Amino acid sequence: MIKIRPLTQADVEQVLAITAASPEAAAWSRQAYQAFLDAPGRGFCRVAEQGGTVVGLVCVRVIGEESELLNIAVHPSARGQGVGSQLMEQALREAAQTGANRMFLEVRETNAPALRLYERLSFAVSGRRPGYYADPPADALVLQRGLVKETSGDRAPSQFA
Repeated sequence: MIKIRPLTQADVEQVLAITAASPEAAAWSRQAYQAFLDAPGRGFCRVAEQGGTVVGLVCVRVIGEESELLNIAVHPSARGQGVGSQLMEQALREAAQTGANRMFLEVRETNAPALRLYERLSFAVSGRRPGYYADPPADALVLQRGLVKETSGDRAPSQFA
């Protein structure tokens, strides 16, 4: 069973190991995660835990009515089990609850598994950033979708605003 919970200081080493094993993820420093722990009002990081081990993470920045997916990674041993979907669904819910009405992200145009996930979650391409990624060089696709705040405990799907 997967448990999604807030990132804690004790998780940082495991999170660094996950991103090191996930070359398609943003390689954040220990200080970057610490910044999220020190300033929770600027966004949030959540981890997916399975059997007491952190197997994934998602970090989102929220500024006013916009939210940006900054980082998502799932340990290779936990891929294909719905961990990324659960992390993203939690991130979408939380971003909407903070007042954001849309989420956007950049993704390597060659990252087919991530593109399939975002398509299933109703993200649509809204732009391209040529040369955004290095090592290896690649363009980024900019994707976005609208968010709808849940009411009365309903889990209605988010839709384009």
